Amino acid sequence: MHHLRNFTVAILLSVVACAQSTPPPAFSDTTITFNLSPITLPHAGQSVSGAETDALISFTTNNHIGMTTLINPGFTFVGERYNRTFPSISNWLNNVSANINGMQFQFGLTQSLGVVHLGSTSHWGERAGAFVNYSINNTWGVGVEAQWCNFPGYQHNTYSVAFGPNFHF
Repeated sequence: MHHLRNFTVAILLSVVACAQSTPPPAFSDTTITFNLSPITLPHAGQSVSGAETDALISFTTNNHIGMTTLINPGFTFVGERYNRTFPSISNWLNNVSANINGMQFQFGLTQSLGVVHLGSTSHWGERAGAFVNYSINNTWGVGVEAQWCNFPGYQHNTYSVAFGPNFHF
């Protein structure tokens, strides 16, 4: 009889735990950003502008890798990109605001390593920064990112700020 009571309590606790599900994440395993446009900010010194495209896939829940390309009139940067997302920030935002669904936001840090092509010469370059993505629905979203950039042969220790659409599948 004692084992039956313990079994019943265990079943009831598991049902209660399953009933308290968290909202599903708005972002799928694969993310592609396109026409992400790094812009030059007014009165903020020289920043990198151009057109950026990224294609990332998840290798774990919060870790994403893929290709990144930044095309500028003076150079092209092609490399590998790593994103680390922090769902705890989305959960916190969801819990502190009655009006904002924090699960539609994705916060993270990013780092890229690649090659800076300048006409006939090439150099190793890198980028690192932070991003925020907002999911409009389960497929489309928009993102903003700010990154420190080191593009030898073009510009050392500069930055880029980008905004643009993305889609998930």
